[in-house]
Amino acid sequence: MPALRAHVIIPLMKPAKDVAAAIIIHKGRVLVTRRAPGQEMAGLWEFPGGKMEPGETPQACIIRELSEELAIACEAGDVLTSNLHTYPGGAINLIAVRVRMITQTCQLSVHDEARWVDGSELLSLDLAPADIPVAEAVRALLATNTINAE
Repeated sequence: MPALRAHVIIPLMKPAKDVAAAIIIHKGRVLVTRRAPGQEMAGLWEFPGGKMEPGETPQACIIRELSEELAIACEAGDVLTSNLHTYPGGAINLIAVRVRMITQTCQLSVHDEARWVDGSELLSLDLAPADIPVAEAVRALLATNTINAE
């Protein structure tokens, strides 16, 4: 009788992490931030936000992350779009949420620059790969004026 061999099942991919991204439009421009040196993906531009905690909604995540990372008080609205992207370390589901800032200034902590950009400048930035499809959607919305500028 042949010897039985044990088989180990190794998952090919970890489940995607849900990450919320703030889409903040003001006077026809959108807020983007650049990751500071020493941070993961340093030097790349992104829509501010972060990883969702278990049981947290994208909106609750955005309010928490903007407060922690940029000292911004805000109101989070509807989800605009999402993008599933696989990085070498795993996949993320980037969920873009429409946000209205209550405070008018921000304080940088994990970023070294924040910038308001128009649709034509947005895709010329060195964006984090997961943010590129979101940026394309935001640029299209800005171009058609379907997002009202505050």
